[in-house]
Amino acid sequence: MQTKINNNSFKDQSFYVGIDYHKKSWKVTILGEQYENKTMSQDPSPDILASYLKKNFPGGNYYAVYEAGFSGFESCRKLNQLGVDCKVIHAADVPTTSKGFTKIYLLKK
Repeated sequence: MQTKINNNSFKDQSFYVGIDYHKKSWKVTILGEQYENKTMSQDPSPDILASYLKKNFPGGNYYAVYEAGFSGFESCRKLNQLGVDCKVIHAADVPTTSKGFTKIYLLKK
């Protein structure tokens, strides 16, 4: 059986990930510099999200945010360990456009 190898290179491109965090699932939206918006649902796991990003957008720079709340900081810490620059932010500051994501990261650095 042959496996498909992803030859796409997203080296140094930025991908912005918004996570709508729920106990049983995450709704994830991904925006890229040259990539259209993708929204999907997944199990609530930093490992699954990081693996998805690295598989589908190899070489990219990944930036994620989710709103502060019941979920705490454990997923944020884990995503950072897995190579996804993650921040937990105030709910009113969750961006709704790619420009908003970029603004959050420029302000928080």
